[in-house]
Amino acid sequence: MAGDTGPAPAPAVLNPRAPAPELAALADHPDAAVRAQVARHPNTPAAVLGALTADFPQEVLANPALPLLRLADPHLLRGWPDVAFHALLRRPDVPVWVRTHLIRHARPELLIPLAQHPALQEPEVLSLARHAAWLVRARIAARPVLPPDLLAALAADPDYGVRLAVASRPSLPAGVAALLRQDPSRFVRQVAEQAHPAGH
Repeated sequence: MAGDTGPAPAPAVLNPRAPAPELAALADHPDAAVRAQVARHPNTPAAVLGALTADFPQEVLANPALPLLRLADPHLLRGWPDVAFHALLRRPDVPVWVRTHLIRHARPELLIPLAQHPALQEPEVLSLARHAAWLVRARIAARPVLPPDLLAALAADPDYGVRLAVASRPSLPAGVAALLRQDPSRFVRQVAEQAHPAGH
């Protein structure tokens, strides 16, 4: 019909010569498909990638320029918002370099979900088990698989919340269970006695 206007065509974002300022403007486009293309575009500025990661973590991780951006700026991730890291931590394949950044620089609010992530390797687990925030250590204490010496260390943690997380585990080495049944905290003792009664 005369005068009708159809939907505006999506911009040609994938043009390899699209300049950074244009891509930065398109990062606010109302069409999610356009924003996803911006997240994958090699000319998109690093700060814009950080802002897009919350909604498009896979596209940002697949951006061909990301390795070069990381080489150019070793502190690239420091400017990214927390919501970007929360989106990455929801992925089973969160990259090692993201995890390393979080362990070194992140606030406890981000380290708590990181401490629960199944992709963590033993050195990362051991590092987080020494973190100053007891909630981070408690999340480590609740991980399904931990080496016996780390369980013993966490069972002697100065914060009863960490010891409670150890006592709540479905199975414990006999020595660790015995230690927790004698814990200074009544709550820890109760949980340890219920979950790991003496003689069982």
